[in-house]
Amino acid sequence: MKRIISLLALAASAAFLSSCSDTGGSSSSTKTSSYNSFKARSDYKQTSAVYRNQALYDSATQGNNSVRIDLSDQRAQLLVGPDKKVAIDTPVCTGKAGKRTPTGTFRVQEKIADKRSNLFGTTYYKGKRVHGGDRRKYRGPKDKYVGASLPYWMRMTGDGIGMHGSGYVHRYPGSNGCVRTPHTVVDDIYRKMAKGGTITVVQ
Repeated sequence: MKRIISLLALAASAAFLSSCSDTGGSSSSTKTSSYNSFKARSDYKQTSAVYRNQALYDSATQGNNSVRIDLSDQRAQLLVGPDKKVAIDTPVCTGKAGKRTPTGTFRVQEKIADKRSNLFGTTYYKGKRVHGGDRRKYRGPKDKYVGASLPYWMRMTGDGIGMHGSGYVHRYPGSNGCVRTPHTVVDDIYRKMAKGGTITVVQ
């Protein structure tokens, strides 16, 4: 009788271990289906929600990730590993009509955490604000210029296009060509992207 009880206990233990193993497998697929569900949202192009896979993000290094920017969706993804799994999917705001963000594959030419714009900002004269916006359009007197803040700047082109943090991430193209990214997530992308890293922009 004792032998039968021992055998039953061993069988129960094996079944428990097997169920733990199965749970581990389903956890991985749940993460995949979780992103698939997020991407399948009917409001995917309108929502300001950010998708994160923290475990995958933590595994990213400056040598195993890239960024993909989709102009039609107005969203960007941080892709990790050779199979390009999505660690972050965030809304972005790209170039408006006449100043469209260029498509193609770009290397990050420079990274500056506290960058300020050389062209867009506020112009002052004798302590008073006299102009805001493109400094090239102002011809009046001036004695001070403060460039607009472009935090966590990642330069993509030699003519001033880059990815950076912004509080104006509209759900439609509205920038002067740069890729505006929410303050809540841009530093996470900046931290993982290396100088020379790849940013791909698709239509």
